[in-house]
Amino acid sequence: MIATPTSVAFHIGVHKTATTHLQRCLRRAAHDLAANDVRYYGPDTLRLPGRSLQALFGLKHDAGDSGVKRAAAEQMALLCGNAHRLVLSEENFIGPLNQPQGRTMKRRYKAADARLSALAEAIGQTIDVHLAVRRPTAFINSAYCQMLLGGRVQPIQTYQSRNGLGSVDWVDLVSRLRAARGVGRVTVWRYEDYGDVFVQIITGLVGQEAAPLVAPRPRHINRGLSAAAVAQVLAQAQSGVVEDSAKMARKALPIEDGHAPFDGFSHQEHAIGDAAYGRQIAAIAQMDGVTLLRPDRG
Repeated sequence: MIATPTSVAFHIGVHKTATTHLQRCLRRAAHDLAANDVRYYGPDTLRLPGRSLQALFGLKHDAGDSGVKRAAAEQMALLCGNAHRLVLSEENFIGPLNQPQGRTMKRRYKAADARLSALAEAIGQTIDVHLAVRRPTAFINSAYCQMLLGGRVQPIQTYQSRNGLGSVDWVDLVSRLRAARGVGRVTVWRYEDYGDVFVQIITGLVGQEAAPLVAPRPRHINRGLSAAAVAQVLAQAQSGVVEDSAKMARKALPIEDGHAPFDGFSHQEHAIGDAAYGRQIAAIAQMDGVTLLRPDRG
């Protein structure tokens, strides 16, 4: 009989919530975690050709991956060895941050629940899901900058018309995840609390005994764009210059040198978004089977 881990934890992001920071902290501790019967796999492994979860377990939502080569039980045994816990982190699994070709975003991560159910069925294990959420206005600002860094340039007004504040509905996402077949507990934290709840996040992912092995790294791994950098990108686009323009602008006009961060919203729009965010967090806190991590103010 092929052994399986006693538990599976999947950190699914979401995008732009210090996901890369958390992944690097886990990756640096991966060897020590493995010695303590916890196996961790993140983007450095799961984005290699033929190594995505879709490819490993024969899931169908990524046509670019080749078909499954091993039975799911055998694949799990190879991933886990004798570990009692498998920890995964891959935000792209639940869907893209931005719509292809800049189309209107009607529902964020609309296939996340179905994809997690398919994975749980394939591996024959219940999956505990872990994710961060973020202020709607800050999330959209960051997603816009990420689009620019990816080489697609459009004015913020155009982007906002296709990615309104109403598209950032964390209650919808969390409730769908919790109701998904094969999903166990769901753990949520606010991006704004990330530093204060880091130990809680790690404890939930790797377990209390292994948590001290994962140390926090300095923040700001993936800096956003300054307002001056965005203005430069838009100006260059009018002259036909697009390729790598956002990356070069970020380097030339960085936030850390005192340039103001890009912000495409007014004070009133921030207030509207923050009020909606507060209501969403309150609703998530009341969901059965969902744990909302909060800073310890004691």
